[in-house]
Amino acid sequence: MLMVMACHANGYVQEADLAGTAGISKLAINQLCLVCVNVFVMISGWFGIKASWRGTAKLLFQVLFLAMLCFVVFAVAGLPVSFKKDLLPYLLFGSGYWFVVSYLILYTLSPVLNAFVEHAPKKEFGWVLVAFFSAEFIFGYLLDVGSFHNGFSALFFIGLYLLAQYIRRYPGRLFVFSKWADLSIYAGVSFLSAIGFWLGYKWFGMGFHLNHYDSPLALIAALYFLLFFSKLSIQSNTINRLAVSAFAIYLIHTNSLVYPYFRLCSTYIMENHTLAGAVGIMLVFLITIAIVCIVIDKLRLLVWQSLLPLFNHK
Repeated sequence: MLMVMACHANGYVQEADLAGTAGISKLAINQLCLVCVNVFVMISGWFGIKASWRGTAKLLFQVLFLAMLCFVVFAVAGLPVSFKKDLLPYLLFGSGYWFVVSYLILYTLSPVLNAFVEHAPKKEFGWVLVAFFSAEFIFGYLLDVGSFHNGFSALFFIGLYLLAQYIRRYPGRLFVFSKWADLSIYAGVSFLSAIGFWLGYKWFGMGFHLNHYDSPLALIAALYFLLFFSKLSIQSNTINRLAVSAFAIYLIHTNSLVYPYFRLCSTYIMENHTLAGAVGIMLVFLITIAIVCIVIDKLRLLVWQSLLPLFNHK
């Protein structure tokens, strides 16, 4: 979630932003954080989604509760709000939360995907992945004529989900390096992606879509970032309590009412400090936003707990 916010604060890097050598630093940060969405989905694949009506209701309730809370707070504060623009799209009547819609489709299909994973032979499973990512590379990444939408689609999420399932079940030689090798691969591939994008824009006037989630380099970086953390032994109740509300960070800071202020503060920090100073201040800013969102989400958890008896009623 910190990486998601960093990408948003940095601004989705556009080719027009990269004139001059100063663009490489901004691009390096962006590419290091570009793994954020892919990793989030692959975590679901790594552990497997156990779909249920209660789980669906819990996710939808979090989305609706926080969207309505943002709307009410801004309205009470006397700030301009629009029911059609600032609330309806975030109640899943529009494209306010693209990730939620794509993830819900993945969630709905997860029983079918899990059944395939459980019963497919290793060889067949492997060839399905080869076929899928070959099609994604050609029709999604290169031609952008499929329904992959640069990695913003449920179709791409399905591939990520199955890939994580496969690697956890069948860790071949490419996936059993030391955790520090995994971290080095993630960092190296991310920097390679940044340099490739920058040189591509400088020499050819285009970045070859290396700043998209479905970039092969972004996919590799996300995979080894996930593998690094899979080899750590960390047990912490504090982390678990924070993780329960981590998704609220995305839901709140990307809300159409909150996001302009988030970007305004981020832009001010980056434009009024040196690179080193901006990075340090930005990190504190993002962590503060994350903590505020997590605290706000605890109210949602209290309300949800009060509603649980409705689901247990027979």
